Amino acid sequence: MSFFKNVYNYIHSLSRGEEVLSDRRKFTYIFSSFAFIHLFSVVIFSILKNPLFVTFNVLAIFLYLGLISLAKKKHYLMVSMIAEIEVLVSVSLISFTYGTIIGYSFYLFAMIPTIFYITSTVKEMKHPTVYCLVFSFITLLCFFTILVSEPFFSISETLTNRPILTLVVRLFNAGMTFFFCIAFSLLFVWEMKSNTSQLQRRNQQLVEVSRKDPLTKLANRRSMMEKLNLSMHYLKTENHPFSVILCDIDHFKKVNDVYGHDCGDKVLVTVADSISSQLRDTDFVCRWGGEEILIVIDGRLQTATAIAERMRSNIENTTVMHEGQRVNVTMTFGVAQAETTYRIEDLIQLADTRLYYGKEHGRNQVVNQDMKD
Repeated sequence: MSFFKNVYNYIHSLSRGEEVLSDRRKFTYIFSSFAFIHLFSVVIFSILKNPLFVTFNVLAIFLYLGLISLAKKKHYLMVSMIAEIEVLVSVSLISFTYGTIIGYSFYLFAMIPTIFYITSTVKEMKHPTVYCLVFSFITLLCFFTILVSEPFFSISETLTNRPILTLVVRLFNAGMTFFFCIAFSLLFVWEMKSNTSQLQRRNQQLVEVSRKDPLTKLANRRSMMEKLNLSMHYLKTENHPFSVILCDIDHFKKVNDVYGHDCGDKVLVTVADSISSQLRDTDFVCRWGGEEILIVIDGRLQTATAIAERMRSNIENTTVMHEGQRVNVTMTFGVAQAETTYRIEDLIQLADTRLYYGKEHGRNQVVNQDMKD
């Protein structure tokens, strides 16, 4: 039961584009299917007492086993061309001998989507579209030649005394033809989904890279400007208040000089995590530049001040360990509430002025109003 469950889960993942069928596995499945058809043919031609075709199909089985080994070594172009030629030769020989009544000519229909699919897999093939069109034309020419030739040779009479066997072989070949057409159609769809899924993931990664600071994983300046513009819009149109907190790590240059930049990076990451943990879903934080962090608080000055004080206290009680040494960290905060008459630059400048005042007067504090010396 676990085997079938794993197969089901794998196919389900393929259908959703979450799994990718490797080129080696594709060729292994395809050539295994071809070998199975030849194994069936060995049995049929043994019953029909045709040693020549029995030998031919036995050799074809060994050929596909060899092609599977070559495919594992990534000789995809060579094995695909050999397989295509083998199918054309096999179908032609059997059809010219026994006619279309046993249905081997059906495989020519399946060859067209097969060649288009395999060609899309073989990346080193030059001019794949031209190759597919030429091979499709050869396949159709072969099929029409078989149809046109059959009435003149009456080759189907060899099976008139075996109607049940003829029907079984015809149904088998028709079923395998439909199987190949359905399988390759599904593979096309699954691979499109897989490619789409990969593109979406890459686009999402690119979006995150363009909107996030790579070190702290906080939003970057560009994302913050979008948030500030949106918040200012709601303030002016719906009178929805918001405030900003601009904070800076105290003596950060000294940390870099004494402990090294690796320690400085560790301090930045620790501070970013600490600040993020204190925010609500409606707040927004970014790395504004260097060791400065800018926060948009959904609410008035008093709310922003209380949040800033919690951040300050939490950071003050945090110790960063670096190479066995304890590094104590503090931050200074400047808080300002937005007004409808402000530009965004005015609001940030106001918070920066209060932050600067806190830096000049002892650090490790929250300043939420204009102060005079």
